[in-house]
Amino acid sequence: MTDVFPLIAVQRRAVADLLDSLSAEEWLTPTLCEGWRVQELAAHLSMPFRVSNSRFLLKVLGAGGNIARVMDSFAREHASEPPAALAGYLRDNAESRFVAPTYTPVASLTEIVVHGFDISLPTKRHLEVPEETSTLVLDYLVSKKPGSVFTKRGLADGLRLVSTDSSWSWGEGPEVRGTNFGLLEVLARRPLGLEHVSG
Repeated sequence: MTDVFPLIAVQRRAVADLLDSLSAEEWLTPTLCEGWRVQELAAHLSMPFRVSNSRFLLKVLGAGGNIARVMDSFAREHASEPPAALAGYLRDNAESRFVAPTYTPVASLTEIVVHGFDISLPTKRHLEVPEETSTLVLDYLVSKKPGSVFTKRGLADGLRLVSTDSSWSWGEGPEVRGTNFGLLEVLARRPLGLEHVSG
């Protein structure tokens, strides 16, 4: 079984480097996460290293069980922090083995990969994602595992997905072909991915 945590560390450092490359104006760029600019999304990515599971659960209870509201509140509250500090949380905690309750390490990998693209695409930056990492994320996005906030369970049911730049494939039915990146973005419900798939 693949040890996912070293892959997570690589992507956290890559996203931290990406954030460090952005100008002050680019930190105000809207990301692919509706309602969040780069600075809100960067703050969101720092949350696991700053809020314990117990404190997070208390906040969720206080918000009537609305997890999205808690995450949005944290992101907006901390978005004005210095960019170097927000990027630093990712770099300094790259090796963290934190996994949110009920989630898996691959869920954490999926989060940093998808959110990395959420930042890199609008800011026109390249973000390197190794094939091993992208195929693990693809496997997670088509799985029946609970807890994925990035996709709708069963979204690709009845289709055969085939990567054009790796050996990855999944499912049966009418064929949809695309790069790992394109398939990943479509499964994560990012419309830009549609430009990279066909079928």
